[in-house]
Amino acid sequence: MKKILIISYYFPPANYIAANRPKSFAENFKKYGLSPTVITRHWDGDENGWEDLERINTTSLEITEHESYTLIQLPCSARWYNRFCRSCHRITFLKRFFHLTSVMLGIFGLHQPANECFYDYLQNYLKKNKVNFLMVTSPPLNIVKLGHLLSEEFQIPLIVDFRDLWDNGLLDVEHESGLEDRVKNFFYEFYFKKWLKGASLIASVSGPLVEEIKRLRSDVKTLVVMNGFEKELFDELSDSAYHINSKFTFSTVGTLYPEQDLSVLIEGLKLFLKDKDLREIQLNFIGTGSFPEVRLALEKNLPQESTLVTGRIPREQALQKTLEADILFYAGWKGYKGRASGKIFEYLGAGKNVLIAPSDNDIIEKIVLETGAGKLADSPQEFAQILNQWFEEWKTKGRLSYKGDVNKIEFYSRENQAEIYAREIMNIKE
Repeated sequence: MKKILIISYYFPPANYIAANRPKSFAENFKKYGLSPTVITRHWDGDENGWEDLERINTTSLEITEHESYTLIQLPCSARWYNRFCRSCHRITFLKRFFHLTSVMLGIFGLHQPANECFYDYLQNYLKKNKVNFLMVTSPPLNIVKLGHLLSEEFQIPLIVDFRDLWDNGLLDVEHESGLEDRVKNFFYEFYFKKWLKGASLIASVSGPLVEEIKRLRSDVKTLVVMNGFEKELFDELSDSAYHINSKFTFSTVGTLYPEQDLSVLIEGLKLFLKDKDLREIQLNFIGTGSFPEVRLALEKNLPQESTLVTGRIPREQALQKTLEADILFYAGWKGYKGRASGKIFEYLGAGKNVLIAPSDNDIIEKIVLETGAGKLADSPQEFAQILNQWFEEWKTKGRLSYKGDVNKIEFYSRENQAEIYAREIMNIKE
């Protein structure tokens, strides 16, 4: 059994979707000859917003043995950020200046201090423990530098896993970066070329993200390892969650961003609702209240008596809401390539009809059409027409039929994606 050290700033109980990806590797790698130890920081598990994710936690070192992996949780204080940066963030000019200067110096994300929290402990740990492979998972971006330094110092093969790019605007086909973003991206890419040099494997969640990374280091082996859903978890939850709704339940579970086109959703719902008895309809927007402008748009345009908008809630509750829906909604990233949130895969795992509006004409559309898991709409009229068809079926039968292809959906399980990853890692020469 070969040992792999997974360094992940985000890991459960952190209430953040980025924590689920490394957990799936920790839980599944052992089946394929890799024995994982995970290094992370302490989390409270009640993080409900962006500020909570920056909250310090100085709980002492804790080591827990799980069935498939060892978990090491470290205190985290972000002392440099709290001492020098937090006050700057109250003034827009200073915030922008400080951020730009930091990037130019290769100092990324002091509010997510992976280097500060982990480096000293890891240096001591690696002096005492033999490790065959070293993996870092980003975000945060600074964890890539940490992996590079440790890999060079201890001569351990490095695997770098990207959930996001340094600038996801690079995935926007029509986006033209302003001068400030171009300057930042120049320095981001300057440093990543250095930190990724000598990596044994770089992986990311879709082909377009991998291509952007290959631009920087075409000499390093790359791999697409998609996000996914925990098949075993959804199988267990589905067995206990089966019920028929007394109201036709349309749900979004997860963050909606101001940058997304929400006009098809809002105008489409208005058309759908205009001839309906609102006592028969429930509109859930679970976890979408993180951005005030999104919450305001939903609450202003949709009927209060049938609409629920919440902030972030614990994952177990969010999954329960996912399974209780008749329809699950996702707003495609129109104009972007390769951008698929982990949420779309959880929708697949729930086995419920998915409505994508607008379509991204890219990876999300491909996944939905390939699996038969739902439908796509690019106009409010098309959106309302699809909902009306489903509503009539629900009124007649009490529930909706589902035509998703189970075998094709299972390709996107985290268990399957972890297998793809582990087999590739095992081929790395030490």
